[in-house]
Amino acid sequence: MSDRTDIILTKASQLMERYGISSVTMDDIAKECHISKRTLYDQRPDKRTLVWHCILYNRKRRQDEALILVNKAESTLDALLRIYRNARKGLTESSSIFFKDLHRLYPELEKKCREIHQEQSKSFGDYLTKGINEGMFRADIDFNLAAKIFLAQTNTIMKEMSTSNDPQMIAKTMSTAFAIFLRGIATQKGLEIIDDFFKENNI
Repeated sequence: MSDRTDIILTKASQLMERYGISSVTMDDIAKECHISKRTLYDQRPDKRTLVWHCILYNRKRRQDEALILVNKAESTLDALLRIYRNARKGLTESSSIFFKDLHRLYPELEKKCREIHQEQSKSFGDYLTKGINEGMFRADIDFNLAAKIFLAQTNTIMKEMSTSNDPQMIAKTMSTAFAIFLRGIATQKGLEIIDDFFKENNI
């Protein structure tokens, strides 16, 4: 990805997450990026395409951040807790305006986001299975099924973001769903680590 593309997607994402998709024009984005509107349209032919590419760009960024956390983690459970803490911070800081506008203006893009999210269930289930040998997760769980159920729940929460005015409540809902999920698959050893994590992070 070129430096110019990186700047455009970063700046466009920041503006639309802060003010909403409908309130930010292509002129605003071009001005923020210090480029002409002609140059912006050469990069992305229309606003819908720009919005979708911003979504994919931010998804890739989150995946890269998650991979760094996984490489630093001591176990599968430790990695999940680190990723969760990072994601929760993003939820509490983000505005729900973007998700409301996405639902209203581009429902087909919102649907594609949920479909992509659900497609991650197989790799997520496979990753969770590693926690069995580490003594963190129970051996009697069908992790591919557990992953599908959890991701379906988070998809519902994502949909709620399109109607909620309270990012803090969204973060709290996600925290509750995550805690219930992890505690349901954890061994006693895993439960102790989970409880310590939630206490240390005031969650």
